[in-house]
Amino acid sequence: MRRDGTLCVMVGMVFLLASTLGGDSSIAQEESPRHLITRVCSRCHALNIMGQCMAGDCRGNHVVRVLAPAPWDLVIDWMQSMGAKMTAAEQQAIQAYLQTTFPAKPYPLQWVKLPTAFGTGGWNVVSLKGYEDHLYAGFEGNGKIFRSEQGAGWKEVATTEQYTVYGLTHFHDALYAGTNDPDPQIWKSTDGLSWTRVARLPPEDHGIISLGVFHGLLYAGTARAWIYRSPDGLRWEKVADLQQNNEASYVHWVRFLLEFHGLLYAGIERGSLYRSEDGVTWSAVGREVTADRGVRGGAVFQDRLYVGKTGGGEIWSSHDGLTWQKVFTAPPHVLRGYVASMTVVGKDLFAGIDGYVFQTRDGLSWREVGHLGPFSIEAMAPFQGALYAGTVMPPSGHLYAAHVEQAQ
Repeated sequence: MRRDGTLCVMVGMVFLLASTLGGDSSIAQEESPRHLITRVCSRCHALNIMGQCMAGDCRGNHVVRVLAPAPWDLVIDWMQSMGAKMTAAEQQAIQAYLQTTFPAKPYPLQWVKLPTAFGTGGWNVVSLKGYEDHLYAGFEGNGKIFRSEQGAGWKEVATTEQYTVYGLTHFHDALYAGTNDPDPQIWKSTDGLSWTRVARLPPEDHGIISLGVFHGLLYAGTARAWIYRSPDGLRWEKVADLQQNNEASYVHWVRFLLEFHGLLYAGIERGSLYRSEDGVTWSAVGREVTADRGVRGGAVFQDRLYVGKTGGGEIWSSHDGLTWQKVFTAPPHVLRGYVASMTVVGKDLFAGIDGYVFQTRDGLSWREVGHLGPFSIEAMAPFQGALYAGTVMPPSGHLYAAHVEQAQ
């Protein structure tokens, strides 16, 4: 989920629900009577509510103001201010949908919503990593890291004072994480309990979106499609600018850094797929995959590289990184088709597309095995024989777990 994820979710919800209700989704010429929507900020492309910047890239004056937790109870007011017409019954239907507990129907996997105590502010689980005997979760909204021994009883172990924690990665007998907004920082822990900021990349990068290990070095991908690397997590050098993106923007985020067949691959949101032999010289591949959209989720499974697109619900795979095959398109009820996460658990590959989970044993035949929320599943990870999934469910984020052997 991008830093402007709140806005993206709201915008998508407005047009989806307005069209469902038959309302007019054109932007209203006047503000709502309650003046909840003060303006749509053309400078930072953000939504402002009660004078507070909800989302976007508000850095002109180096001040970012965020409502935390995000006021999801104002969604209907915002929809009406944007011109969506609805009856009282339709308003109740929308409110019920926003409060729905997922999954709502039986699936091959038995999903359990975990009891958590994440508090408020962290409304999206965007990073999950099993390391030694604990599972770690990085949050969007409060920039915190939590850990758990068995997926329940979570303990806060780090407060970065940033907006988001991405890329939880094991490197050199330690656990590393990157932060996004307002600073691109590197955090490190050797015991999982005590975390220290060990590096800070140039602030114009906006943030670290992914971390990856390649040929004994730690790599970081930023919000500007820049690549950095480090021999020890402390000293960093810029080694690539993949999109030649001169404007600091959230548009070209390096969503994953994966090693496959001795090469390092980088997937760019709203951009291309790249690979490198040495981490310095990069070339674009799979242009048919990214012709109309960028990529988001990625995984290596059964000696093939899999990548998911940011729209259309498409998943592509390749045995060599050069020849690509589309192996899955999500069904029509998965409306956005945002392949936000992918992970391997045992003999299965899982993909989180919007709020749905799909599973495959051979990479070609897929089945729907869960519906965990109305928005997106930003992070999935295996831990102690189970699949864990984090969802966008304000005000504190939700986590689900399922024992994969039940799907055999």
